[in-house]
Amino acid sequence: MVVTEIQYIEMLERLFARIGSELGVTVTRYSFGKFQHHEYRLGDLTYDYDSSFQVKVCNWPNTVNHRCEHLESPTPIVTREDETRFEGPLREAVKKLLHEESS
Repeated sequence: MVVTEIQYIEMLERLFARIGSELGVTVTRYSFGKFQHHEYRLGDLTYDYDSSFQVKVCNWPNTVNHRCEHLESPTPIVTREDETRFEGPLREAVKKLLHEESS
């Protein structure tokens, strides 16, 4: 069960690691510092969440611009079943961004 913000981040890392492994990509947590220093490159995939625990998955075509998919996440208290159900929409968001990149 996920109760704390740290556990929530760990859950996202676990889910994106599994999705990334299946799709042959890496999804990393967004870093404002990397954005500020123009370190994001074509094909980089990032995720972030806001104070309402809503998740954003982004694909970077260059160092400044990005396309994102926004997902409504389970509440901060997440059961194993919620986590399993949430993996599908996360996977679909990553797939959609990858498809847009290749188009």
